[in-house]
Amino acid sequence: MPEEPHHPGETFAERLDWLFRTTSDPTGKPYSVRHVAAELTRRGCRISHTHLNNLRQGRAPDPRRSVVEAIAAFFDRPPSFFTGRPIDRELPDDDLVQLLADPYLRQVARRLVDARLSPEGHAVVVAVIEQVRRLEAAAGNRCAAATHVAGS
Repeated sequence: MPEEPHHPGETFAERLDWLFRTTSDPTGKPYSVRHVAAELTRRGCRISHTHLNNLRQGRAPDPRRSVVEAIAAFFDRPPSFFTGRPIDRELPDDDLVQLLADPYLRQVARRLVDARLSPEGHAVVVAVIEQVRRLEAAAGNRCAAATHVAGS
């Protein structure tokens, strides 16, 4: 087998394919797309093997952030591996202090620190937050539509 290049590529698909080609499971065999998809789903990031394969081959658009984080955690890489730069912009200390002035954000931050979660656990927390955001946005859209209809 030819030696794999050290450079994983430029696109998300190239980097994902590189991880599949260069990362072995505990028995020394390459991970299958089905295995990775099943494990990501088990960890809270629902993804089909078909979609994961399409991401690997560049036939699907780059995934949402929670999927990138879950895939990165599976392969024991930082999410920035897929972009070549950190996903989160660095916040100046003043901005961070201002954000943590919010008691709800402070409560969540403390719980995350106290929990000492694995990278997979953090990915699940992020996925839950994104799901709640989607549910609240959908509920807000329904409420706005109901208010509009009632006001007509």
